[in-house]
Amino acid sequence: MSQGNQGRMLAVERRQRIIDMLENHSSVLIADICRECGVSAVTARADLDYLEGEGRLKRTHGGAVPVSEYVIPRVSERVRKNARAKQAIARRAAECVSDGEMILVGSGSTTLEFVKALRGKHDLTIVTNSCHIIEHAEQYLPDVTIMSTGGILARKYRHYYGPLVGASLADIYLDQVFLGADGFEPSFGFLAEYEQTAYAKVEFLKHARTKIVLMDSSKVGAGRSFLRFAKPDDVDLVIMEKDPEGMVFEACNQGERSVEVVQALFEE
Repeated sequence: MSQGNQGRMLAVERRQRIIDMLENHSSVLIADICRECGVSAVTARADLDYLEGEGRLKRTHGGAVPVSEYVIPRVSERVRKNARAKQAIARRAAECVSDGEMILVGSGSTTLEFVKALRGKHDLTIVTNSCHIIEHAEQYLPDVTIMSTGGILARKYRHYYGPLVGASLADIYLDQVFLGADGFEPSFGFLAEYEQTAYAKVEFLKHARTKIVLMDSSKVGAGRSFLRFAKPDDVDLVIMEKDPEGMVFEACNQGERSVEVVQALFEE
């Protein structure tokens, strides 16, 4: 295909070409996309961002790899993993919420369990970017007002991402935000599994006075290539089913700020 014809490729055609390239190779570089599709690096990055949001690839520095290289389970699959720990965390987190409050809740399996634990609360307003949370609240929490952020829908993971997440929160500042974490490195901080999720969490943290992370102990020292959305002392409260050897408390309280780490213990 000539350079001129390539330059006129529709976005959907370019993105399919990128997926085809990944099926034939272990990775693809932005330079490869520019050469193959006749587009600028800016357009190539935008296509990769879109495809990552759709769960079809994983961004790397300068390109992308097949999503099979980084297996990221859907929320429905994650809920079943460490389910009892997540339920204990959720019950403890629900104790932080009073009737009549308006709270921010990020996407994720542990935050979904948290919203399930809010049953019985009255006159709450939940602001979220998670379709799973919206759907659960609509069906099971009739006394809750649901507000959705804007953004691009990541269809595979059922949440919104992108610049419109932050734009839709521009005039909102609440008492509490509840976020999940995909990993925690004691010397580095709280981590998300891919770029768009990390950016959404960063935006959520800007719009609440009290910043609360819900995380089971399996996330401590998680070794995959994640992105930081908060340093250890950027949050106010971490709720876990257990803090292995006090690692999280120690890491979060190295600086001047005091971070509370609550263990929601349960019988295994």
